[in-house]
Amino acid sequence: MNLDAWLDYIANQHQQTIDMGLSRTEEMVRRLQLQQPAPKVVTVAGTNGKGSTITALESLLVGAGLRVLSTLSPHVVRFNERLRLNGAELSDAEICAAFAAIEEARQQAPVIALTYFEFSALAALWCARENQVDVALLEIGLGGRLDAFNVIDADIAVITSIGLDHEKFLGNTRDAIGAEKAGILRSGQRVVLGADMPESVLARCRELKLQPLCAGVDFVVDEAKPAVWDLSWGDERQANLPLGNLAPSNIALAHQAALGLVPVSDAQLAATASQAFIPGRMQQLTHRGRLLVHDVSHNPAAAKFLCRQLAQRNLRPKHVLCAMLADKDHAGVYAEVSRAVAGSWILVDSHGDRGISAAQLAESMQIQAELAPNMTTALEQAVARTEAGDVILVFGSFNAIEQSLWLRSNDNV
Repeated sequence: MNLDAWLDYIANQHQQTIDMGLSRTEEMVRRLQLQQPAPKVVTVAGTNGKGSTITALESLLVGAGLRVLSTLSPHVVRFNERLRLNGAELSDAEICAAFAAIEEARQQAPVIALTYFEFSALAALWCARENQVDVALLEIGLGGRLDAFNVIDADIAVITSIGLDHEKFLGNTRDAIGAEKAGILRSGQRVVLGADMPESVLARCRELKLQPLCAGVDFVVDEAKPAVWDLSWGDERQANLPLGNLAPSNIALAHQAALGLVPVSDAQLAATASQAFIPGRMQQLTHRGRLLVHDVSHNPAAAKFLCRQLAQRNLRPKHVLCAMLADKDHAGVYAEVSRAVAGSWILVDSHGDRGISAAQLAESMQIQAELAPNMTTALEQAVARTEAGDVILVFGSFNAIEQSLWLRSNDNV
């Protein structure tokens, strides 16, 4: 089967899209002998910022000469974005080979029903081992304690942030969600924590006798100056780092994780700050003379963070295009963005099992806005109401960003 056929196949091997638990993955890891996919493993959990932290860490480690397998989830345009070797997407053939090996093992008696994410996680572990990498970087998809990647004992754990999202699965408070995320922690690990961790995370560190490196205490990001930022840790300080695609706070988390594996030069840190890139995170593209800024922020904490990043980059959107899934805090996201962005809004239909129409989204946000059935129409409306040089913000669900980026890459608009 080609990759598209495999993706269709793995999406239909389990009755539930999300079925949290470790037993299926544990048995598959045993069958495939993937308990140690790489000499060193780093897991990254958190509500927001995981992909950016993985990308920055990958850049730092590859720059230091290590061979690195990275995972990202979900993808924005192509499944291959989820599996990267030294910063480059794995080929269709490599991913298909991984799926074939997993399927052969899965069919052994008793046959195991795997979710789409479990197939993807196992493929990442298999590709890490087969490519004989030095380090595997594993992005936790949902929660931590019951995430498929948590069957692997990592050497380093990073928790980027804790906010309210996926409450149906993780709990309705930051403390409850923090406890789930802290499930990735192990005794003896190097642990790096983002700012403002809830007590449940800190308590778990104490239980395991860990000494976490905490943002704002053990390392500090200073974003007071326009277009550049400073990073301080211990007696060291790197000043005037360039402001690129990735948020400084996530680069700082990655830097502290990297120091547990290799020395990081000033030049490597500066190169990561200016060059490391991940689709859909403050991604800027020019379209008919307008600057489109794409970001997958889809909960209030991420929306607030997005607005800080826009302000630091002196980006002032004249129009906001937004599509969201049905189970998100629409009003909370609108409150954060509208507080910082004065532009007019166009709401776009989202599709799939968790989709919501633009009209329903407007009702949930309690606003009056233009409505569009798809991203093509929304972009046409935004272009018609702006001028060359204006900024248009496209944000919300991964699906919304996928639509816009796909349209741009295929010159359909």
